[in-house]
Amino acid sequence: MKALHVSLLITSLVYAGDYDFDLSAIEVKPYTLSGYLKGENKLQSLNDDSPLFHTKNKDSMKTYASEGNLKFAYFEDAWKIDSEMMVNYNDIDGIYSDKYTVSQLFVQYKFDPNNLIEVGKKAPKWGKGYFVNPIAFFDRKKDPNDPEASREGFVMANYRYNKSYNGDIKNFSLDVIVMQNDNHLNHDYASEEANNVGLKAYFLYLDTDIDIIYQYKDTGHDKIGFDFAKNLLTNLEIHGEFANTLGMDDYAYLVGLKYLTEFELTITSEYFYQKNIQSKTEPFYDHQYLMHKLSQKEPLDILYSSLYYKNIYNLADHSMQNALGATYSFKNNMLLDISYTINEGRKTSEYGSKLVQNTLWSKLYWYF
Repeated sequence: MKALHVSLLITSLVYAGDYDFDLSAIEVKPYTLSGYLKGENKLQSLNDDSPLFHTKNKDSMKTYASEGNLKFAYFEDAWKIDSEMMVNYNDIDGIYSDKYTVSQLFVQYKFDPNNLIEVGKKAPKWGKGYFVNPIAFFDRKKDPNDPEASREGFVMANYRYNKSYNGDIKNFSLDVIVMQNDNHLNHDYASEEANNVGLKAYFLYLDTDIDIIYQYKDTGHDKIGFDFAKNLLTNLEIHGEFANTLGMDDYAYLVGLKYLTEFELTITSEYFYQKNIQSKTEPFYDHQYLMHKLSQKEPLDILYSSLYYKNIYNLADHSMQNALGATYSFKNNMLLDISYTINEGRKTSEYGSKLVQNTLWSKLYWYF
């Protein structure tokens, strides 16, 4: 039997040429299609010390939600159409709502390898921070409970020049953004109407990523920004951001690091400071925060699983939010994510005064 297997192998090698695949003849599809479907459930216990407790006047509430995300891109010579659609159905404490969102939809034209222009709805995603990005002047703010979630963009025009070099500066790119906001276009970008122009110069200098940013507004005050990211070791990265509103005593900055241990524990830590307190509807409204995320890949050698812990600490009022969770990836492109979050602090503090005291959050994704 062993001799038969060897003979079959030799025969297949001898005649393999008759069945060789011509990879050049395989046609590359002119489009990409991806996305996910998500179902989630939140069981939340309420905080009777919260000033909002009277709006519910009960111990707990439930949330059921489903979400669909579809990303589609089509390529034709120098042209590209890129899109992302979101559909949400929510049942929050017995109140039903639905939402249909075009998160991104823009056309790209590449003049040559160094020059391109994009026009439409887009999220630039500026900044190096994980939890918050003070220099993301043309982006919606991240949700600290889900910083990696897709965010809706704004309608804009974006020109980009990109060039590679052999010296200390290995790459340079320049982005120019033109964006208008008024009652009809990008109405939720800012309270005052304005014509906005953004400039972002990117340098890869001595293995350090550097961005220098300027935002011009024909009403209000201009802004400048700076960020960087550098790998000190193969498993240690540091990053930072600084933003300043010109003509005002208003600035913010972030410094952070990301470290991967030998046993595949990823540690992300960031410190965020802003000179002025923001509206309490903002994700980070107080002066300074310390934030951490720890993620352990395949704990106890359980394949396709991970454990994670997140902590957001308000250094001004000493309140915090803690989250402990676990994920498991199934072989059929499904991912289960279960976490428990608790808000702690004095009843007058940020997290101690929140309506929701703790949350058991279950999410099931199917990716395609």
